[in-house]
Amino acid sequence: MTNICSPPKLVLATRNTHKAAELKLLLASASADVMDLSAFPDAPSVDESASSLEENAAMKAFSAHDHTGLWALGDDTGLCIDALDGLPGVRSARFAGANTDDKTNRALVLRMLAFKKTRSAQFITVLALAYSDDLKFFRGCLHGHIATSEMSTQGFGYESIFVPEGYNISLAQLSREEKNRISHRGRSAAKLLDFLNEIQTP
Repeated sequence: MTNICSPPKLVLATRNTHKAAELKLLLASASADVMDLSAFPDAPSVDESASSLEENAAMKAFSAHDHTGLWALGDDTGLCIDALDGLPGVRSARFAGANTDDKTNRALVLRMLAFKKTRSAQFITVLALAYSDDLKFFRGCLHGHIATSEMSTQGFGYESIFVPEGYNISLAQLSREEKNRISHRGRSAAKLLDFLNEIQTP
């Protein structure tokens, strides 16, 4: 592989404070100064209107890269529920409507699954790295099932109703260390770190 110098700065294409904090922690060992779009208040917003997680992540990465001139990391995450034919999927953040919140989204999922015997689901995160006129994807998946009710007041998104495979508590109830070790976002970030280490290897 052609050796590429990794960036001294990497911008996360998000203003979501929960997501930014989690990604910064996951990328703490990267040889780059990781920041988010709060450092660039005039950066344009991206309408996440694409039909796939990859497309949404790429749009965010390219927008931040073009605006800042830095290597940029876009991401998109979807909860894919088998009994709902993969929904909410790419619509996870706005499943109950464009202006609704996480609690409303979770409530809708629980109502839709109320009489379903199968509750298996997967969390999928796609990271898109825009760099040096190129783009690379890193995908992470976490299997589990949807609980019958809220299991925690912690976490964000659907974490309080998602029980990872092999556990009897929700993703929101795991310690930060355990969550980062097994999570969909943690797995995609680990692949990104491997890539950054690889391109620096002489």
